Amino acid sequence: MTQEDDRRDDSGTTPGTPDDPGSSGGWTAPGQGSPQVPQEHNPQGTPPQGYTTPGFAPPGGPSASQSSPPGAHGGGPVPGYAPPPLHPGVVPLRPMTLGDILNGAFGLIRHNPRTTIGVSLIVMAITSIVGSVGTSAFLTDYNTLIDQALESPAAFDPEAPLPFRGWTFAAMYGGRLLTYAGTTFVTGLLTAVVGLAVLGHKLTPGQAWASVRDRIWQIAGLALLLLVINLGLSLIVFGVPFVGLLVGGTMALTGTEVIGVAIALGFGLGGLLLGIVLFAWVMIRIYFAMPIVVLERLGPGQALARSWRLTRGSWWRMFGIVLLTLVLVSVVTMLLSFPFSLLSTLPMLFMQDSSWAGVTNGAILYVGDVLAHAITTSFTVAVTTLLYIDLRIRREGLDLKLHTVVQQGHPAGAEIYLPEPRT
Repeated sequence: MTQEDDRRDDSGTTPGTPDDPGSSGGWTAPGQGSPQVPQEHNPQGTPPQGYTTPGFAPPGGPSASQSSPPGAHGGGPVPGYAPPPLHPGVVPLRPMTLGDILNGAFGLIRHNPRTTIGVSLIVMAITSIVGSVGTSAFLTDYNTLIDQALESPAAFDPEAPLPFRGWTFAAMYGGRLLTYAGTTFVTGLLTAVVGLAVLGHKLTPGQAWASVRDRIWQIAGLALLLLVINLGLSLIVFGVPFVGLLVGGTMALTGTEVIGVAIALGFGLGGLLLGIVLFAWVMIRIYFAMPIVVLERLGPGQALARSWRLTRGSWWRMFGIVLLTLVLVSVVTMLLSFPFSLLSTLPMLFMQDSSWAGVTNGAILYVGDVLAHAITTSFTVAVTTLLYIDLRIRREGLDLKLHTVVQQGHPAGAEIYLPEPRT
């Protein structure tokens, strides 16, 4: 008898061979058991730490499709493979493309219309009433003037004062200021909504108001500063050409025609072009002042300076995106306003002798204007805020901070956008 025969037991099998399931070799036929783990190392009989069945993931962890590329086995990282960026909210947490920004803006409006469109509709409906009343009164006076001129052209005196009531102009221009204030309020409110939507938070109107309530005076101060800057730049854009045309025309009439024409063309056309370039350059450099006031908690002057520094070297990219946004907004406004503009002509045609023609006309235009402003304002604010976040990701690595917050699962608010203290 050989030594192998001596190791055989009564059943005729050799310990440690596949015929002995209970042998120390630990071999198990497929589907008939599981690998045995030494009890001194795993007293509860669970798989060793870090062990995962190919194609599966531990409870609460990422699936194999998220942690490894298609076709890879196991849950570990694969050399040369970068996992997809986190996407907890409306945009992925990485440097964004133009498509990411536009899709994120549309997605925000689509998934949270109550706070975006709803708040905008309410605010714009309230702040546009005064301007709408002034416009309706002006149209009524205008129609009266036209009717008088058509009925008795000989009795119409062109040198007589125009029959417009003084309060109509006050209501029209005062209403524009009130609408500007409403747009500013909506902009500040929705900026906080967009900033937290990036992290996957869906704010209600009450939560949005609570997040900007302590910033309302800073928002108003910035709106006033931006209004002054706009007026100053507009004076340059139109003032320089006007002065050039005036001086050049005067010189041309007094005998120096060549010099006068040169001055008129140089300061007229050249001044207008240079003024437009200056206007665009300055406005792009301070374009992010509102997101900075709301999300970074800075004052109006500090926000303007911060935006100026943040946009250094990125002017052309920002200008292209902002210009495209303005074109889209103009097209959407035209499409939304056109049906209401068409309807507003009906009262003038069928209610010519009624004093309600101007009122009905103004009411129809008011509804179309409010609807168009509510949608386009929400979209513009979303694009602006996402573009601001993208620029901070590219310049300051904000995505790393956002990744940490999302992965750790800690609750975070707008304070996540506070800039890191400088050393």
